[in-house]
Amino acid sequence: MQKKQVAVIDIGSSQITAVVGERGINKTFVIKGRFSYEYDGFADATFFDKDKLARCLFSAAEKILSVAHGKIDTVFVAVPGEFTAVTVKDCQISFPKKKRITDADLDTLFDAGFVLTSKKSTLINRSAILYELDDFRRLANPIGVKSGVLKGKLSFITCDNSFFEAVVPPLKSAGIPHVECVSASLAQALFLVEPEIRDRIAVIVDIGYITTTLSIIQGDGILYQKSFGYGGGYITAEISQKFQIEFATAERLKRKVNLCSLSVGGSYSLIDCDGEYYPSEEVKNAIVLSLDSLCESLNEGLESSGYVLPDYVPLYVTGGGISYVRGAKEHVSDRLGMMVEIIKPKVPMMDKPTESTVLSLMDLALEQN
Repeated sequence: MQKKQVAVIDIGSSQITAVVGERGINKTFVIKGRFSYEYDGFADATFFDKDKLARCLFSAAEKILSVAHGKIDTVFVAVPGEFTAVTVKDCQISFPKKKRITDADLDTLFDAGFVLTSKKSTLINRSAILYELDDFRRLANPIGVKSGVLKGKLSFITCDNSFFEAVVPPLKSAGIPHVECVSASLAQALFLVEPEIRDRIAVIVDIGYITTTLSIIQGDGILYQKSFGYGGGYITAEISQKFQIEFATAERLKRKVNLCSLSVGGSYSLIDCDGEYYPSEEVKNAIVLSLDSLCESLNEGLESSGYVLPDYVPLYVTGGGISYVRGAKEHVSDRLGMMVEIIKPKVPMMDKPTESTVLSLMDLALEQN
């Protein structure tokens, strides 16, 4: 029996990545094709160059169909946090008498919990944070359990229609029959964080090149989400401006620094980059200045969420924004006063934070097929 193939597209803040693959052993992945395209990205839920975006997506769709020999019905697209909004609702339905909860009952509960009223957005995901029965038991999955009442704390994710208008037409014009848009944050939460950790509460920060999304998750849903402009490109820009050097040079210089290392010779310790020498303390200060801006935004986001997080809850950081800046994790941890851990896929050869979104989306697509 031929394995089911899926196709996914991750629309990052600087790069579009398309992957065709199937399920491997032990829930790993077999990648049949992978294609990446640099583009101008987005900010404030607006793409900077929609024409270039469309060309990249059209090319990606052609490559997907070629690798899959046309046997792809649906392409799953990860929607960045900036284009989504999260709504949490408490809902309840009652039955004439006790009965075993069915899938249809869950659908009824979700249908009662949220009605889309805005013409500017579309519902793309709905999931449960927790369920509660008439005996006050709280369950992650109530299917098959008897109860006269079904309550739910439910999470609904909507996507700005401008995203659909920019992304879907190029894919369909290239021959993709169906496009399924999925919250990138939700896909990451379900794939990267173990269920027993999610059942308590967890925090994921996806830091890309020019955008960051903070998500507080519980159960199978997102409790709170906030996106803001920040990413690895901000650190590079700070270095570039400070030393008046090319952006590419600043990027390489950034990767040579270790914020945790002790200086030898104070400010006169130098870093060699492309044959030029830069004062290590000044480079570190530039990086720290940028990271402090990130910490301020994260603090504001956590405070505005209204949730009081237990001390044991770490901040899970993923994406390529700061994951490869040595010592960045430790600095953010000190500034926020909470544990910070880099989270990445537990997949051999692909266990990198930069793979988090595309592999999370792959897993979700394969689970649905």
